[in-house]
Amino acid sequence: MIHRTTSQWHEDGVSLLDSGFFDSAIRCFDEVLQVEPANARAWALKATALTGLERYDEAIECFDKALEIDHVNVLAWKGKALSLATLGREEEAAQCQEEVKRITRGAEGPPSEEKKPMPRIYGTADGLVSDAVRGLAADEQEAWFAYGKDGGVTRLSLIDEQSTTYTVADGLTSDAVTCVVLSEKDAWLGTDRGLSRFDRETEKWTAYTPDTGLPAEMVNDIIVDGELLWLGTERGLLVLDSLTGRAVLCRGGPESVGIDCLLSDGHRVWCGADEENVALSVFEKQTDTFEAVDVGPFVQGLELFPRKGEEKVWVAHRDGITIVDRVTHETEEIALRTMIVTGIAVGVEDLLVSTARGLAMVTAHEAEAGQHVMVKRTDVGRGLYVSTVCASRTREWIAIEDQGVLSLSYSS
Repeated sequence: MIHRTTSQWHEDGVSLLDSGFFDSAIRCFDEVLQVEPANARAWALKATALTGLERYDEAIECFDKALEIDHVNVLAWKGKALSLATLGREEEAAQCQEEVKRITRGAEGPPSEEKKPMPRIYGTADGLVSDAVRGLAADEQEAWFAYGKDGGVTRLSLIDEQSTTYTVADGLTSDAVTCVVLSEKDAWLGTDRGLSRFDRETEKWTAYTPDTGLPAEMVNDIIVDGELLWLGTERGLLVLDSLTGRAVLCRGGPESVGIDCLLSDGHRVWCGADEENVALSVFEKQTDTFEAVDVGPFVQGLELFPRKGEEKVWVAHRDGITIVDRVTHETEEIALRTMIVTGIAVGVEDLLVSTARGLAMVTAHEAEAGQHVMVKRTDVGRGLYVSTVCASRTREWIAIEDQGVLSLSYSS
């Protein structure tokens, strides 16, 4: 039996937390805390994972344990403030925010140096089928590249830089891969002829197609929700049980509108469509009902990102970004009409926005007059078509037309 150190458990926990595998992250931090019960950071990170599962009362207890050990732990104060605010305990949340301000005002020493990412371009010389990549997915172990109409998908190991391309001949349902989503064990690939599942350990394929009962062909986006999968398709929103292969169409959505991108915030599935009319709708899991949200046409991507102390839905559409309050559906607009937005992703620190004229970044930071949102055009792909972006905990991936995929690697 291989003995794992607490630092290895801690590192795995952070990676799983950043990838959204909250249950697995909690187990890792529990391993750390069994050996190091006075590890304030492990308590705070476990609490952060609990907030991802919306277990806010348990999270507050863990944040309090972190603060008993380290009273100036900013991560714990911020996380506790967010949890309290979510539970409606606004006065207590405000007290926590005051502690954050007091600690950060009292911090001494020179400011830390800005993180300088290490750039690397991946192209056909590295095993990619084409320098025109239309879909990206990555974690700390692998990166996957999809080419759209044909070409299949390429899997790149970030451990040894070895690449493998998969096509129909290997088990894909179609060479026209529309999206790739990575879970802890599997890679899920949407195509124009159904869904493919790739076991990352055994390298075995499973197909879900109309022939096996899938009530749609074109799978545009995927959310992995335990053993369930939510699929955005040309027929609307589908839910698939990966154990039985049974799939059901969620009724009541916008008529004649396919779904091109998805986002889950726990209780709801947000459905975006590259359509002129009803471009965004919200599916409530508990009531099995849809509600339309007016954000303008042609939705290109959806992400959760902090704004004014809580995570809001950031909706990318061709002319800019709309920030949506998850409860009230109130909106704020960020216009980017001259850039033509193609996608959005939460980066290592900021929000990444891919456009037809390069990469933009959105930063939200606190100021005395309130939170300020700043949009900055970068030199990455300036003037070129950036088709898509994605990020893991330490790397950002930017697909630049005819140049390949730029990887920006940050020190962890």
